[in-house]
Amino acid sequence: MPVYTTHAIVIRSLPYGESDKIVTFFTKNFGKLKAIAKGARRSKKRFQNALDLFTHIRLIFFDREGMGLARAEGCDILNSFPNIREDLKKIFFGHYFLELVNEMAGEREAHPEVYELLLAFLSTLEREEAKEGYLRIFEIRMLSLFGYRPNMRHCDICKKGMDDLKGVGAIFFSLEKGGLICETCSNKRDNLIPLSWGTARLLEGITQMEPSMVERLKFTSQALSESREILPKFIAYQLGKELKSWKAIKAKFGIRDE
Repeated sequence: MPVYTTHAIVIRSLPYGESDKIVTFFTKNFGKLKAIAKGARRSKKRFQNALDLFTHIRLIFFDREGMGLARAEGCDILNSFPNIREDLKKIFFGHYFLELVNEMAGEREAHPEVYELLLAFLSTLEREEAKEGYLRIFEIRMLSLFGYRPNMRHCDICKKGMDDLKGVGAIFFSLEKGGLICETCSNKRDNLIPLSWGTARLLEGITQMEPSMVERLKFTSQALSESREILPKFIAYQLGKELKSWKAIKAKFGIRDE
């Protein structure tokens, strides 16, 4: 059975039987990977807390192509993100990052950009105060990487660009189209969410932003409210369900849908 080594982040962990765990890793080289960790619940010495959620590790695993679960053989902890674990809000936000990756990624589909994005946002959450804007930035970057980038450049119906439409009338976001709809084209269309020009330009800019700029980005209250109304609903529309961790964040921190 071939042995592989890769860097990985633990995104899900479930007990299996009396002593084992089924762990989902998001790896740099292999994408989302499920593996069984034999004896992980019985002996803490073997994996040394390396299978806890959020942990960034060097993973050694055995795998036989087409045989289902890989087998985790060993882990070296690169970063356990202790500050995330000590702050309730950071824990909730971190769970949202992990769940979004788990739901959007297919198994064994390499996405090194997604791995780097997740690692960058966990690192930011480790260093900085938990800000709701980080959720919105992560959402739109994830949508872009998986081919669902919201169109904030022109009306999805008439194709008129922002410069042509600005000042002419209102704009909306269509969950069905995944992009802007101008006022003229909005008649008789469902699932439209009102949107300001400033928020549309902000969201468009985020898709091209370097991860290092995340900590500097400031959301106005209007931009935060409008992006909160659009992005989680668009994700739910694409996945066919609302993420459990987003429901938990709304309930815990008093965030209401508009």
